[in-house]
Amino acid sequence: MNRKPSKGGESKEIPEEMLQAYQILKDPVLWGEKFLLNLDGSPRSYWKHQIEDLRNASPQVIHQDGREVGKTIVLTTLVLHFGFTTPNSSGLVITPHQGHLETIIEEVEHQIFNNPDLEASIAINRLGHLDIKRKPYYQIRFAGGTLIHFRPAGDKGQSLRSLHVNRIWVDEGAWLTERAWKALRRCLNANGHMRIYSNPNGLRDSTYYRLTQDKSGRWFVVRWPSMLHPNWTKAREEELVEFYGGRDTSGYQHEILGEHGSPSYAAFNVEAFHANQQVNHAYRKVVVTGEELLDCSGDDDIRTRFDLLFGLTPQPGEFVLGGDLGYTSDPCELVVFERDDEGMLSMVLRVHLEHVAYPYIAEAIAVLDTYFEFTWIGIDKGGNGLAVEQDLKRLDKFSDNNFSDRLEAFDFGSSTTIGFNTSGKQIKKRTKELMTSLINGRLARKLVTFPDSDLEVEDQFTTQTYTMSNGKVIYSKGRDHIIDAVRCAVLAVELDEMKEIDTNIEEIAIMPVTTKPIFKY
Repeated sequence: MNRKPSKGGESKEIPEEMLQAYQILKDPVLWGEKFLLNLDGSPRSYWKHQIEDLRNASPQVIHQDGREVGKTIVLTTLVLHFGFTTPNSSGLVITPHQGHLETIIEEVEHQIFNNPDLEASIAINRLGHLDIKRKPYYQIRFAGGTLIHFRPAGDKGQSLRSLHVNRIWVDEGAWLTERAWKALRRCLNANGHMRIYSNPNGLRDSTYYRLTQDKSGRWFVVRWPSMLHPNWTKAREEELVEFYGGRDTSGYQHEILGEHGSPSYAAFNVEAFHANQQVNHAYRKVVVTGEELLDCSGDDDIRTRFDLLFGLTPQPGEFVLGGDLGYTSDPCELVVFERDDEGMLSMVLRVHLEHVAYPYIAEAIAVLDTYFEFTWIGIDKGGNGLAVEQDLKRLDKFSDNNFSDRLEAFDFGSSTTIGFNTSGKQIKKRTKELMTSLINGRLARKLVTFPDSDLEVEDQFTTQTYTMSNGKVIYSKGRDHIIDAVRCAVLAVELDEMKEIDTNIEEIAIMPVTTKPIFKY
C-alpha cells in the first residue's frame, strides 16, 4: 500500500494495483505494451527510438524519417492511447491522400478488433453498433466522449473545413500541399498539440521544410535514419546504395538517411493531376501473384489461368498498352488506356503482377491483346523488358499477334528522335524527360484521365520528384512503376502521332518538370 495525505491531514491508503493502473494509463509505452499486439499476435514492444518519441511531451514535434523505422506504429499508438485515456476531447489524423490514410486505419482497426478492452472503449451509437463512421470520412468516437477524425487532405484541404481539434497527427507531411497546410492550421485549437511524421522529399518551397528548420524555436525536430531498425545490416545498406544509385543521391538521402539532401522538385503538377481524375465505374485493377501461377503447366494452361484472373470480354475501340516490366524482384505494371476520336487517353485497366517471371509476363500481354487488339504497345527495355520484347516479336507462338508492327520498347536512359528540323537534322530528347513532358502536356491540355478510385496511381503521380545533377534530370525511385508504365503508353501514342502530322518540326525545349528550381545551394 501507498499512503497519501487526505484533506483532514490523515493519510489515505491507495491500493498498489490502482497505482500500477495509473502508471500504465499515463504512459503510452506501458499502455501500448499492455493493450496492443503485433500483426503476428505477439505482444507489442517498442524500439529505443520509438520509446523516446512516445514519451516526448513536447507540444509540437516534427520528424525527418527514413523508411522502415516504425513511424506508423508510433503514430497509431499515440492516437489510440489519446482516445482511450482522454475524455471529451478531439483529434485529427491527416495524410495527403486516402491511400496513405488506409494504412493507418488498417492498423487502428487491427488493434481495436483484437483486444476486447480496446473494443469496449469505443462508444456505441444509437443503432447499438460501435460508433465507427466510414463515410464520407472515417471517424471513431470513444466511450469517454473523445472523437478522432481521419481525413485525406487532398490538394486543397477541402476535407478540413469546419474542423477544430485539440490534437493533430500528420503522416507523410512533406507531401501536403500549401493549400492543405493553410487549412490545417485553422483546425488546431489554442494550446493544441501537433505531431508531423514524414520522409523528406527535398522540396524547399514547402511548409514541411520550413518547419523542420525550426526558426521559431517552437518545434522539436527528430530525425530517424533507416539504420535505427534493429535488423539493419551492412548487406542491407549495400543493397539500398545500389538501388538508389549511391549514398550521395537524393533518393538515398531522403528515404534512408531522413535528410533533405539536394533540392528536389515535383515531376508532375499535382493540381493538374487531380483535375484529370474522374469517376470511372468501368475501371478495373487486377492483381496477380506468382503463387497463383505455380501449378500451371504449358502455354495453354497459363493463358487459361490469365483468362480467368483477368475476367475480360472483347472491347471495341482504340487501345494502348503501357508496361513497366521491371526486374525479377520488382512488380510489373501493365496499364491500358482507351483513346477516343479527340485524342483523349482514359485509363481503363491496371494489371499488377507480383513476382511473375518474364515468360509469363509475355503471355499476360498476349492475353490482354486478344481482348483489346492494341493499336499501340509501349514497354520499357530494361530488365525483363528486353526479354519480353524479344519473345513477343520472335517466338512463333506469338506470330498471329503481329507484335513487331505495334510494339515499341523504350530505353529510359537513351535519347528518342522526335523529328527533324528544317535542315534535315534529327531532333533528339532524353527519353524519360520526353515521356514526362508529354504526360505533363496532356495533363495541362486535359487529354488524359485517371480513375479517382485507384489510390496507388494518385500516390505515385503526386509524390515523384526530380533533382538536377550535371545538367541531367534524375527522378526519384521506388514508387514509380505505374508512372513508368504510363510513360511508355503515352510515348507510344505520341510518336505515332508525330509521324502522322509532320516529320519537319521546330526545335522545341522539352521541360521535364512542373516546378521551377527556385533555390540554389
